[in-house]
Amino acid sequence: MAPDTAQIDRAQVNRFLRRKGLTAIADKSRAEHLQSFGLAPDVVFDIGVDMGTPFLYQAFPDARFALIDPRAESRAALTGPDAPRLAQFFETALGSAPAKLTLNIPHSDKGEQGAMASLRQRTDTMATKFNRIETRTVEVTTLDHIAATFKGRVGLKIDTEGFEDEVLSGATETLLRTDFVILELSLIQRFAGIAPPSHLINRLAVAGLEFRDVLRMTGDGKGGGAPRLMDILFTRWHPHAPAPQNHAS
Repeated sequence: MAPDTAQIDRAQVNRFLRRKGLTAIADKSRAEHLQSFGLAPDVVFDIGVDMGTPFLYQAFPDARFALIDPRAESRAALTGPDAPRLAQFFETALGSAPAKLTLNIPHSDKGEQGAMASLRQRTDTMATKFNRIETRTVEVTTLDHIAATFKGRVGLKIDTEGFEDEVLSGATETLLRTDFVILELSLIQRFAGIAPPSHLINRLAVAGLEFRDVLRMTGDGKGGGAPRLMDILFTRWHPHAPAPQNHAS
């Protein structure tokens, strides 16, 4: 039997990386991987949309989607080639309570970096790569307020550049019927005032959602350095189990 060229190439790459003290980590942000957990949400909230989250939309083609982002430009995710079939767009930020806050949108030589827009001040080395910071005053509401009009079991994707804890703080009722959360978790102090990783993990654990998988990890670009962030999947330990009633505030 002829050898599998792909397997040989993969082995060679892995040996090369090990000699450099590195390891290849799979990007599991794929529809089929998410589907392997047996999740079946009625509605999915994509919080921090930027240009959209295609693998999430592909994983649950029959679910309703609420796309939530304070940048009007993200509304384009409703009409792009990867747009979910049943979706609404909410032009707002989410937090622990209604408010008006300043959104910081970085610009670099490549133009506006909407994916890095944040309600916090960036403090990591990425801040040195920007030419200027555009600011906009944006409306903030809670996920509980928006989710109240959507019935059934819930899935969440939260990528809000350091504001994830505030989003969860305003989602205590929604978390009671949430079956999974995909959360961008900062592993260094990328922004001023962010909560440590253990705080977010505990908040979700108290709501009955457990750390299940690392979908993606981003390093510091220095080779062998500390990771900057992870996209983590949380699900219920026992599928469809009710959430504990003494959830985090």
